[in-house]
Amino acid sequence: MADAKPTQSEVMKQIQQAFQAAQAQLAQLREQVRHTEELARLNSQGNYLQMEKEKAFRALGEAVFRMVQKGKLELPAALAPSVKAVEAAEQKAAAHASQITDILQEGEALAARLKGKNDGKAQTALASKPKKK
Repeated sequence: MADAKPTQSEVMKQIQQAFQAAQAQLAQLREQVRHTEELARLNSQGNYLQMEKEKAFRALGEAVFRMVQKGKLELPAALAPSVKAVEAAEQKAAAHASQITDILQEGEALAARLKGKNDGKAQTALASKPKKK
């Protein structure tokens, strides 16, 4: 039986085919990466536009709410629950801010009292000096 060793040209042909297949896979991968990058860019742009839209709606809503509070604009009765919800949210936020202010003022008062107590006293060492023998 003859030994079926591939010839050098057959080995080169196999290497060339493997190289071409790898190049095709790389090109396909590059295209997928490019497509993913484009989707990510579009998604990011969409998120930015959504934030801009929400910002504009918030500004419009705040302007309308201020006009309603000042009596310059009357909304339909169907929007009364929404106006009451905004008023309630503002009251809760104001109460929360007031609590924070109270806590900060208490802390400042306590710090001032402690400072006042320490101002009149001489500083003493924490441990007594060792006695000489």
